[in-house]
Amino acid sequence: MKYNIWVRAATLLWSLSITAAQDAPAPYMQVPSQRQLEWQQQELYAFLHFGPNTFTGEEWGRSQSRPDIFNPTDLDTDQWAKVLAEAGMKGMILTAKHHDGTCLWNTSTTAYKTGNGSWAKKREQDGFDADVVRMAAGSAKKYGINFGVYLSPWDIHRDPAMPKPGLKGTIYDEPQIFGDSSPGDYNALYVQQLTELVTMKLADGTPIELFEVWLDGASGSDTVQTFNWTGFRDVIRQHQPNAVMWGHQGPDARWVGNEDGFTLPTNWHTISRTQDDVHYSGEELEVGVRDGQYWTPAESDARIRDGWFYHANEPSKSGAALMDMYLKTVGRSVNLLLDVPPDTRGLIADMDAANLKEFARLRNATLNRNLVTPDLKTSASSVRDGDIVSYGPAKVIDGSNDTYWTMDDGELTGWMEVDLGSSFCVDGFIVQEHIAFGQRIGRYEIGAMVEGSTYRAVVSNGTSMGYKRIDLLEKGVETSRIRLRITQANAVPLIQSLQVLGSRNCTGPL
Repeated sequence: MKYNIWVRAATLLWSLSITAAQDAPAPYMQVPSQRQLEWQQQELYAFLHFGPNTFTGEEWGRSQSRPDIFNPTDLDTDQWAKVLAEAGMKGMILTAKHHDGTCLWNTSTTAYKTGNGSWAKKREQDGFDADVVRMAAGSAKKYGINFGVYLSPWDIHRDPAMPKPGLKGTIYDEPQIFGDSSPGDYNALYVQQLTELVTMKLADGTPIELFEVWLDGASGSDTVQTFNWTGFRDVIRQHQPNAVMWGHQGPDARWVGNEDGFTLPTNWHTISRTQDDVHYSGEELEVGVRDGQYWTPAESDARIRDGWFYHANEPSKSGAALMDMYLKTVGRSVNLLLDVPPDTRGLIADMDAANLKEFARLRNATLNRNLVTPDLKTSASSVRDGDIVSYGPAKVIDGSNDTYWTMDDGELTGWMEVDLGSSFCVDGFIVQEHIAFGQRIGRYEIGAMVEGSTYRAVVSNGTSMGYKRIDLLEKGVETSRIRLRITQANAVPLIQSLQVLGSRNCTGPL
């Protein structure tokens, strides 16, 4: 009995000591919300610009064509979702209303909608749904990808500065309420449209679930319209609390600063202005602000073709070009929103689909070659409180998003190693910071052991780590051990993951 009491007491003391030693590092500066974390993990998804511009050859819809112009011959939103899912894309964002003002859903706010065109009327007569937004959302759900909407704040159809001679005398000749000096309240109209979208129900009666709402700030008019951004955001938060709101600089995600599918090597997840403040320049947004006041990670909106809408004479980017774009966005901790516009048939074009398929093949061939497995031996310069169970370097290779290697507070530099078990040809790395507690790391390098016991730096210019960094080598190196060194951080670094890419030897092609 005395022995059992002693054992219980010792066990309790040991448990208490372990509990005390497992205090996690405090969050550093700004940290992401849960919806921002989940959004960041999407990494790659599609933009679908589709509407009257698809048939008029325009980008902004200044012609103000009647809804009859919208006439896809073989519209199949299932094909969109299937092509995108097979390409490894995690979602799609549809232009529910672009700048021209035509609504792709059965809105009650305007007659200027595809539902009033001959295509939709014929489809409904045949017993089919003609609400393009609802159809696309249902297809996304069917194929297991996320769905989002783009609703343009600028509305040419309601803008008195934009001529509309072709609509005069028709039901589409509607009041011009866009602009602070115009009669009526455009913000109220926009709130109605937004509310319809965020409360939409699918054909089976289930509520729509949005992962992102795109609030574009572009305008090609001199008309001054003060938008009620706060009211718009309140509607989204109320009905779609898990949806990330994209704007030039937030509130949840920001523009990357260009539309060319790249960001600079250094990119911080924080900035120090909101959507309601004076806008940063594109160059400033490409970098962000280290230790900024708001967690506002970047999204890169780019195109598979030259324009946003489908134009038959434009080339489609090759799989290799898309792979390069991916490495310069997702590989630098920025989400990639790739525009893949449906054609006049209402399908993703055959060439675009083929290039997306090749893009997926290249990603898999390049990135799905991780040599690290959870059973490998690891070591580190130090471990937080000596607690290797909770914070040891093995946490970096356990495959979990919730664990990490870290050191004691105040230790801003350090290293961890992975023994690969035998010699491999290593030609790339994927590293991730545990951003749930903030972005801390400003510089890192990766070394490979060569010539017995000497480490040679093969990645020497690692910068802002953040959510994910992909570093590919120009030439593979034969090695059996890898060392990740943190050479600068503003708080104790937290390393969530290290993947080592390679093959058995360097004699063949990489």
